[in-house]
Amino acid sequence: MLSVAIDGPAGVGKSTVSKLVAKKLGWHCLDTGALYRAIAVACQRAKIDINNIDEVKALLKTIEIDVKFKDGLQHTYLNGEDVTKYLRTEEIDMLASVTSAYKEVRDSIIDLQRNLAKKENLVVEGRDITSNVLKDSKNKFYLDASPEERANRRYKERLARGEEVDYQDILEDLIQRDKNDMTRKIAPLVCTSDSIRIDTTKLTIDQVVDKMLENIKLN
Repeated sequence: MLSVAIDGPAGVGKSTVSKLVAKKLGWHCLDTGALYRAIAVACQRAKIDINNIDEVKALLKTIEIDVKFKDGLQHTYLNGEDVTKYLRTEEIDMLASVTSAYKEVRDSIIDLQRNLAKKENLVVEGRDITSNVLKDSKNKFYLDASPEERANRRYKERLARGEEVDYQDILEDLIQRDKNDMTRKIAPLVCTSDSIRIDTTKLTIDQVVDKMLENIKLN
């Protein structure tokens, strides 16, 4: 099976780009961040102290994360419940940023990610896909953009969803998220030497997709 592995910081547009690339290729797209967010939802509901690794480890023993594709869209399940609609909030963003730094959390879903990629051709996006999850993929990309541009994109997205949001809060959260992702000891966010880096700051979504399709190897 073939894969396209995509990494990059929060708010860079990985999800949108990945879905479009997958559609062009006729593949499914796996948003691995949704898996960590589902675990964050479990932490939120259980009201545990996410800074206490023992509490997080105990919770992991009680949950099961799964993914199903319906009509080309990913649905993420927590103990059999489709929790997709609960994953995209600022609180879950920050909870996931903390819990995803734990080795035990990452280990709990790495087999799921790899097994899905073994079953079918897949576009996979996240934070450690090129460096860890699918490090043998022939197609590796690192998407980047300035923090200000990423914050602006996320601000517009949330306004469009009818949320009350503050640009400065989003920018500060993104900067903190970058720090968490890039400095964690386990599978930090990096641009690997064999990844194609694309700065999307001044590019349209279609331009980013075209650049990626030009470089994807299908044999």
